[in-house]
Amino acid sequence: MNSLQFNLDRNIMAKHSISREIEQFMLQNQVSDTKRFKVITCVLEAVSNVFTHAAPKLNSLIIILHCDHQQIVIDLLDNSPMQPQTAPTDCPPANATSGRGLWIINNWMDRVRIQETVAGTHLQFSIAV
Repeated sequence: MNSLQFNLDRNIMAKHSISREIEQFMLQNQVSDTKRFKVITCVLEAVSNVFTHAAPKLNSLIIILHCDHQQIVIDLLDNSPMQPQTAPTDCPPANATSGRGLWIINNWMDRVRIQETVAGTHLQFSIAV
């Protein structure tokens, strides 16, 4: 299994495109175009949600991508208290101020799990390759 880890903070996100690095990592692991698009979109949605909705406001988080010939697993770890969320069952309307990210992640990924840890919150999602 190959892995890629980011220790992100708001400044890094503002100055660098992590999507290019994730894209290169998945290309090296022969991940299809469609799966790469889904993974990058879901990672960016999840990171945005953490930086936008975590309370108290967070400045950093860790992203770890694992890839083998069967699946890609994405772990997002932050030190905020877990805020239970229920993903919408239908795609929120275009003018909704929130909910689309959760809907996308839950509908595009094969498995989504969020759990409280001693250090904060752990979001994990995966998709078959």
